[in-house]
Amino acid sequence: MESVGIAIGAAGLASAFTACIDCFEYVQLGRQFGQDYGKCLIKLDATKVRMSRWGASMGFDPAPHLKQSISASDEEIRVAQSLLEQILDSFTDAERISERFKKHTSTQGSASTALAVYDANTDLDSNYQRLHLTMSGLAKQRQKQTSVRKRVTWAIYEKKRFDRLIDDVTGFVHDLVDLFPTAQEGQKALCKAEVSAIEETSDLALLNDIACKDDEILAAEVKKEMNNRGHIFTDWKAGGNSKMWAGDDNAPAVDSKGHNFARFTVSESADVHLGNVNRG
Repeated sequence: MESVGIAIGAAGLASAFTACIDCFEYVQLGRQFGQDYGKCLIKLDATKVRMSRWGASMGFDPAPHLKQSISASDEEIRVAQSLLEQILDSFTDAERISERFKKHTSTQGSASTALAVYDANTDLDSNYQRLHLTMSGLAKQRQKQTSVRKRVTWAIYEKKRFDRLIDDVTGFVHDLVDLFPTAQEGQKALCKAEVSAIEETSDLALLNDIACKDDEILAAEVKKEMNNRGHIFTDWKAGGNSKMWAGDDNAPAVDSKGHNFARFTVSESADVHLGNVNRG
């Protein structure tokens, strides 16, 4: 089957992609998420960034430094269109279930509590706030040529519904990535820039814990970056006659890496050494 250029033969694909990206903007999370709120919001952010990365690599929201041209067969475009439509359906189904929950709960006395939602600007724990802003900024940079259509936001009130939505969307995005292997080099370049934009190593570690198992390209780039930055040592105490060393024992000709030390206390006769030992 003859191949056609994405830019020429897939205008409908680009439109469906934009609609999918817009969907992320409408979602709020209910206060019943409790202590899971921060992690779930970062998962939502990471899923959107991953999808925006795929779109940019395909030329839908082109990144200036990506010059490669992606081609696709009619069948590949058909499959991609179907996957994007399934992503849209996943958001539509989640919203429909949310509306049913809202309608049912509104008749109960605890409605005001059950239907309350979080505001990321005021309610997000400081441990997640900086990473959330960074991830949101990365996605928005790739939306320069698109605009979110004005629409009323809606909320997911139950974590199990959120988990189902993220699992479904993640699976479809994974299939999109696999469908166009020639676009993956571009995605790696974009992902490298994403990871570099995360200035705090602790934020990088947080992203690794929350999102990397669902994104192989991100996992690889985060691992490289964290290896380059060194280790993180936080929230520890040393007391009594304890002895502690936090750092690397470097063999000759091995580059010494910097490390991050934060929120620790040393008391009594504890002997603590922070930093590397460079031999040779």
